[in-house]
Amino acid sequence: MAPPTVGVAEKLFWILAYSGCSSTMLVINKLAVGALPLPTVVSGAQLAVSAAVVVVMQMFGAKVMGPMDRTRVVPFVLYTAMFAGGLFANMKALLLTNVGAVIAARSCLPVIVCIIEWAFMGRSLPSARSTLSLAGVVGFAGLYIRFDSGVDVNGASGYVWLFIWWMLLALQMTYGKWMTEKIEMTQWERVFYTNAFAIPPTILLFFVTGEFGNVSDVEMGDGAWFWLIASCVMGVGISYSGWRTRSVITATTFTLVGVLNKMATIAFTVIVWPNDTTAASILALVFCILFGLLYQDAPKRKERPSIGGHKATMS
Repeated sequence: MAPPTVGVAEKLFWILAYSGCSSTMLVINKLAVGALPLPTVVSGAQLAVSAAVVVVMQMFGAKVMGPMDRTRVVPFVLYTAMFAGGLFANMKALLLTNVGAVIAARSCLPVIVCIIEWAFMGRSLPSARSTLSLAGVVGFAGLYIRFDSGVDVNGASGYVWLFIWWMLLALQMTYGKWMTEKIEMTQWERVFYTNAFAIPPTILLFFVTGEFGNVSDVEMGDGAWFWLIASCVMGVGISYSGWRTRSVITATTFTLVGVLNKMATIAFTVIVWPNDTTAASILALVFCILFGLLYQDAPKRKERPSIGGHKATMS
């Protein structure tokens, strides 16, 4: 049975909901980590609360969870492994490059994702308008980086880790979209599996990064509990809205939304706190966002029956 058609208004609603949660989460996390300087504890609390919310809903009869079987568990274990690997590769890339290099790689991500969708997920290539949109995002992001920090990579290893992180993120984006199309489950189940399976790697990071040894020396700042609870609430919101948004748009559009959220956050930051920021870099950010808004989802490729009775895909 073909999936129901999703209207433009519904897509826009969930994109805005996810974008709102994403930008708010960034601010709340900054305040939470500032008041409680234990990043893995903060993120671990968010993961645990998001998973627990789904369990509680199920216990009170909401019927948001189906049986835990291999067809559901294995794909999410793989997805979580990609996420954990990407997080590690991102940290290595940041050590060996600068922020400009990471932003440049992230800005180019929608291009490789749309190619993967065309090659393996039955999508058409972007239209002329969407191609212009992607080119504009990459071009103006590049101009912003040139005006701001430039690109600085420390040797071949820097390029290697940057590429590994870039590819893992691209695979995570497309694999996540594949799961929403091929694995039948509720959005709350996706929230549960994503967060529950991310808890063990977070606990491992708690010990590996040395935070375990610093717990006794940490002094909680003003409003630490408030910001921690707020971050957990927002964690539930971003987790649900993220999966819901991913289910109504293509992987490329979802990736582009992430890039534009990042650029909008940077634009807001440089406008409010203009620390050696030029008018040219602000304009580059604005045009990057405007070009991103031009993008339209690439449709599925049409299929036609072949002579032998099998279906052939038309590009």
